[in-house]
Amino acid sequence: MGLLDKASDSGTKAAAPKAAKAVPKAVALAKPVKAAKAPQAVKVAKAAKAAKVRKPILSTAGLPEGYEIATKNSRFLAWLMNFIWNFGVLFGALFLSVMGSTPTIPAVGALIMLITNLIVIPIMTGRTLGNFMSRTRYVTSADTKPNFIHGLLVNSVGLMALVGISLIIFNMGQITGDTGKVQGLNVAILVLGIVLVGIRMVDGRFKKNSDQNQGLYDMLFGAYLVKYVPQEGEELTGIAARLERMANYGDSFTQARETSRLKKAEKEASKAEVKAAEETEDSSDDSKKESKK
Repeated sequence: MGLLDKASDSGTKAAAPKAAKAVPKAVALAKPVKAAKAPQAVKVAKAAKAAKVRKPILSTAGLPEGYEIATKNSRFLAWLMNFIWNFGVLFGALFLSVMGSTPTIPAVGALIMLITNLIVIPIMTGRTLGNFMSRTRYVTSADTKPNFIHGLLVNSVGLMALVGISLIIFNMGQITGDTGKVQGLNVAILVLGIVLVGIRMVDGRFKKNSDQNQGLYDMLFGAYLVKYVPQEGEELTGIAARLERMANYGDSFTQARETSRLKKAEKEASKAEVKAAEETEDSSDDSKKESKK
């Protein structure tokens, strides 16, 4: 028994140092793991904060609250104003060119007017002359001003279509040269013209099929043409304040169109009532005749 007790004592003493040595190893292994995870957790937390602060620039989630889609009359007025300003002098220059005159000054004036309404004024105010006249503006679903590229594309759809028609007309009969060989450059220009006209047609189809009258570029940029409502604390100064006065003429134009529309609707309603009354009288006369028989 004495020998067995000694053997067990020696075994426990030998196992104790091994266990003691194993503990520092475990502790030593645990420390690097915690040190490695800490920076990663900090990075994840920073990324989460950045994701919360950042706002989406372009989104098609829907019309933001507090805005109302522009009416049909407002859209027509904006288009009419932009069309007259952008193409009035340009058509005059083309007419002079067809008549044999040299329209240098009108052409330069038309170019300046285009640049002013398509680039300068939108950069300064975020709106075109047509938007000021019709009290409208573009806004994204994130309640921000759309990208400048959106405004440039939307406001130049008509111009691009006009350029496309011109390219088609002037290159339709020049696909082949004098030798009968196909001219690659003329074909490429003709295709470009067809593409520009096609974009205009697709844009119109998008607007027709959209409940909120969004065109092709409106869909791509998540933008909506809405009634202009001044933001809280917003004050128009300088050129923006002067252009805003144009809206008074636009209001008169819109009111006149709305009045004519209501009068037309009343006339149609009265005609429908008269027709219904006549049909009722005819049916009553027929019934009387049948009863006499």
